[in-house]
Amino acid sequence: MKKICLFAFLFLFLLAFPRESHAASSSSHLQLDGKDISVGKGVQIQEVKGNVLVPLRLIVEELGYSVNWESKTGTITIHKQNLNLSLQVNNPIASVNDHQMGLAVAPLLREGTTYVPLRFVSEQTGIDVAWNNELKTVFLTTPPTSSDNSESTHDHSATPAVSNPKESARTAINQISFANHQLTIAVNGKATPKVTTLTHADRIVVDIPSSTFSEEFLASQSFDSSGQGSFPVTEDPDVSQVRYSMFSTTPASVRIVVDLNHSTPFHVLNADDGKVVIALDQETEEPSTTEDVIPTIPVVPAISSDGHAQGIDVSHYNGNIDWQQVAAAGKTFAFIKATEGTKYQDNQFLINVQGARDANILVGAYHFLNATTADGARQEAANFARAIDSAGGRLDLPPVMDYENNPKGLTPAQISEVAHAFLDEMERLTGRQPIVYTGNVFASKFDPTFSMYKLWVARYSTTQKPTAVPAWNNWWAWQYSSTGSVPGIQGQVDLDEYNGTIDELRASLAGELD
Repeated sequence: MKKICLFAFLFLFLLAFPRESHAASSSSHLQLDGKDISVGKGVQIQEVKGNVLVPLRLIVEELGYSVNWESKTGTITIHKQNLNLSLQVNNPIASVNDHQMGLAVAPLLREGTTYVPLRFVSEQTGIDVAWNNELKTVFLTTPPTSSDNSESTHDHSATPAVSNPKESARTAINQISFANHQLTIAVNGKATPKVTTLTHADRIVVDIPSSTFSEEFLASQSFDSSGQGSFPVTEDPDVSQVRYSMFSTTPASVRIVVDLNHSTPFHVLNADDGKVVIALDQETEEPSTTEDVIPTIPVVPAISSDGHAQGIDVSHYNGNIDWQQVAAAGKTFAFIKATEGTKYQDNQFLINVQGARDANILVGAYHFLNATTADGARQEAANFARAIDSAGGRLDLPPVMDYENNPKGLTPAQISEVAHAFLDEMERLTGRQPIVYTGNVFASKFDPTFSMYKLWVARYSTTQKPTAVPAWNNWWAWQYSSTGSVPGIQGQVDLDEYNGTIDELRASLAGELD
């Protein structure tokens, strides 16, 4: 599959280049192995909806692939040796050797040329990719050919600013968040973090070699004049803030610092599943006589004795999923990440929805909320509703608002305003009352006006269920682990339990239609 990905994304990369959204730079370039292949061909690298886009044909010409264009269906097929790649204009799902994969932006046809996003290439190909925003130049570097013809390794998107175009990062940092007493770093690629502690003041320092920030991350975050970004952590007694920056550009390395209120033990979870987790150790909120500390790595409980339905929640970080195996393992419902912010749609959303449906698993979708204003929340709700429509409209389970942290330091009143705006707009657009997903600690930020909504709460423990908070006295669903193992899914996955049997869940959903 690695060979497939390597060449597939080279071509997809070239396919990517919609001209419609933003003006192009008048001096942008595309370089392959130090050679400018855009000079004299009228090519301008463009940034469209947060995606850097490049025309396919230029790279294809340089690398000698066989390309066929079917104008009637808008289908592009690319062939070389064992690679067969097929893309279709306005279709967000591509096919590589009969394996489906999602695209961040569907291929577009403009003035006889088809375009696909750079991000798609950078996530999958073995070629080094870097976008220098200052120079408005995309740098492509083909990997050296090994003497034993071994498979190429995956490459990943690079930061929009690198000092050396050939010093491309192998891992892209897509998201940094702190919730449920743990730091979560979402990455594309393999990460081998070096984690140390410092005192005076107490802090945890996470260095990720050969890494950089993805375009998605840079578009959603702000940095100060020194190149450092940060967000406060107001809902955790042990942490004051999280800071992040490019610690080094030669070689590329990202540094993330967790500022502690006092020395706090922790453990690192890294299963090469797209997430690096720094979990702070803590005593349980309700000590029992036999267990006073949450296990370092939660034990996956079997289906509970009262027959509660078991499920999972996934996103593109979980890769390609064999949903038939998931169903055979006793998982009866699944929430799938659909969107984030006002424009982003998870590129595995449609594939995951169809796969879960085919396996007779109850399907729902969730949106990760970034908004800081009521108007922004309504725009994000519109993005979420569009994604649900693209999956055929009404799903089995109600739509979910994932509101779990407060990086901009909103007040409780502002949090309520943003959350209500999103929930109200989603109900108006979909005709269904949404569910609220949040952490056991962050749930206390919601006032009693939210008690009308069902609560899906995250608390990573196998011995104690979520606690009551002002808005809720009980929970609808419980995410009890972020480090679960399920057949059909590579790496770790979030595990969930419905507060009732599968028959009760189906009956409640049928009741919505009565």
